[in-house]
Amino acid sequence: MKEPLILIIDDNFDSRLAVRSALRKKGYLFLEAQDAKEGIDMAIEHNPDLIIMDIMMPQINGYEALRIIKGSDKTKHIPVLIVSALSSMNEKIVALEYGADGMLTKPFDRIHLAEQIEALVGFYKNGLNTKAEIIEQKERLDNVLHRQSEELIRYYYTDALTGLPNRSQLIKDIVNAVNSSLILIDIDGFKDIVYFYGHETGDLCLKSFALKIKQLLKGDKYKHYRISGDIFAVLVKECSAAEELNNLMRQFVYEMNRTNFLCEGHEMHFRFTVGASMFESELLISAEKALKTAKTANKTILLYDEKSEEFRFYEQNIFWVNKIVEAISCDNIVTFYQPIINNKTHKIEKYECLVRIIERDGTIYAPIKFLDISKKSKHYAAITKNVIEKSFKKFKNSDCQFSINLSAKDMIDSEISEYIYDKLNSFNGCNRVIFELLESEGVENYSAVYAFISKVKEYGCQIAIDDFGSGYSNFIHLLRLKVDIIKIDGSLIRDLDIDENAQIMVQTIVDFAKKLGILTVAEFVHSESISRIVKDLGVDYSQGYFIGEPSNEI
Repeated sequence: MKEPLILIIDDNFDSRLAVRSALRKKGYLFLEAQDAKEGIDMAIEHNPDLIIMDIMMPQINGYEALRIIKGSDKTKHIPVLIVSALSSMNEKIVALEYGADGMLTKPFDRIHLAEQIEALVGFYKNGLNTKAEIIEQKERLDNVLHRQSEELIRYYYTDALTGLPNRSQLIKDIVNAVNSSLILIDIDGFKDIVYFYGHETGDLCLKSFALKIKQLLKGDKYKHYRISGDIFAVLVKECSAAEELNNLMRQFVYEMNRTNFLCEGHEMHFRFTVGASMFESELLISAEKALKTAKTANKTILLYDEKSEEFRFYEQNIFWVNKIVEAISCDNIVTFYQPIINNKTHKIEKYECLVRIIERDGTIYAPIKFLDISKKSKHYAAITKNVIEKSFKKFKNSDCQFSINLSAKDMIDSEISEYIYDKLNSFNGCNRVIFELLESEGVENYSAVYAFISKVKEYGCQIAIDDFGSGYSNFIHLLRLKVDIIKIDGSLIRDLDIDENAQIMVQTIVDFAKKLGILTVAEFVHSESISRIVKDLGVDYSQGYFIGEPSNEI
C-alpha cells in the first residue's frame, strides 16, 4: 500500500519543519510549497491525500487558496487541514465556511495534529480499507470533528483573555433568567492605562480586575462575564429588589475602592462606573442605558428606572438619533432661508440658510431639537454638507448673498472644509457666499480657523461673526479673524425698546464696527419699534420675524 502523501503549504520554513517533525514516525510522504500558488499547482499535479495549510501567506492567502482548491474538480476531494496562528472564533468559522475539513491553532499539540491527520487521511482513503475499518475510521473522524465543534463553541462563548463567558453567552443566559438582575462594570479611562503602560500591562490589569470581581461576588448566585474591552457583567440570580441590588453595588464599589492592583510592577487604582437593571424584558439593553447614563451624569452607580428624568433624557436622545438617521437617508434634511434687509434701501439683499427636519406628515423640527445630538452621534457632518449642497443649488441663479453657519470645528474639519472648497471651485458667484462663525462657541485654534478663512476669502467669500454679544464678545476676536460682518445677538436686540444698557452695548458694537469697516446685522428684530431703534443706532442690516420668517422659498 502506498504511503499517504501530505502537501504542506506554508511560507514559513520553521512551521513546515514543525509539521514534518510531529509526523516523522507516521511514515507519511511530504511535499512542501512556500506559497499558495505553488501549493495549488502541486495539489493539481500530485493529488495528495491531505493538504496542511497556513492562512497568513503573501499574495494569495489561505482562505482564497481554500476557495480555489475546493472549487476545482481536480482537487475538491482532497481534505484540507488549516494550521494557523489565527485563533479567533471568526477566523475558524471563516475557514470552515471556505471548505476546511479541520483547523488547529499554532503552536499546535502534536498528538492532536497526528489524530486529525490520521483520521482525515484514513477516512478519505477508505477505498483501500475493509468495511469494518471504514466504520472505525469514520467514527474516529466524527470524534475529532465533534471535539473540534465543541472547541469552536467554547471559543464562541468565551472571552479569550480572561476565560470568562462573553457577551454571546450572556445573551443566551439572559433568555432563561428569572428574578435576576444584571450589573455592568466599566473601567474608566482604561485607554489611558494602555497608552501609558502598553497592551501587555493592560491585559494583565483586565485579568486582575476579572479575578477581583469573582472574589467579591462569589457563589452560585453570581455569573461573571467580560462583554467588551473594559466592560464586565455580573448576572445576579434571585435578585429583584432595588434596595438589595443597590446595597450590593455599594458594597462592591466600597471593596473595589480599597483595592490596588499590581500589574507588571505598576500599582494601579481603577476608577469605574457601574450600571444595573432589574428590567427583565430588556435586561442587557436597560443595563447598558444605566451605564451610559451614569457616565454622562458622572455617577459611580446607577440603577435603571424607566420613569426617572435621567432615562427619559436618554430615551429622547435615542429618539432624535433615529430621527436624524431617517432624515438623512430619506432626504428629509431641508434648508429654510430667512431674509435680511438693508436698513437704508429696505430691500432684501441677503438670506441666512437654516437647517430643518421635515417629517412625512409635514411636521417641521428646528435645529435646537436635533443639532446638538447630531454632533454627539457623529451625524453632524452629513447634515452640514446637506445644507451646503442645497444652499449652493438654491442661490445658483440668484443675485442675493447667502450665509451658512459653521462652527470653528467645522472650519478645521478636513471633511467639511474640503467639501466647501470643491463647491466653491464649481460655483459662479463666490462673492455672494458668507460663512457665519458662531461667536458663542469660541475659537481655540486660531491658526487653523484663520487658514480656512484666508482660503475662502481667496474665492471672494465673506466671513461673519454670528451671535456676537452672546459669548465673551472679545473685540480682538474681530481683528484676528478679519471678519466682514458682525451679527449682533438677539439677546441684545430683543429688549432694545425697554433696556437702555442694551442700547448702549449695541451702539458701542456699531461704532466699533464702522471704524473697522465691518458691516452689522441685528438679529431677532421682532417688532416695528425694535426695527426703528436698530436703524436709529446705525445698524446696517436687520433680520427677524418682523422682517420675514424662515421659509424654504426665497
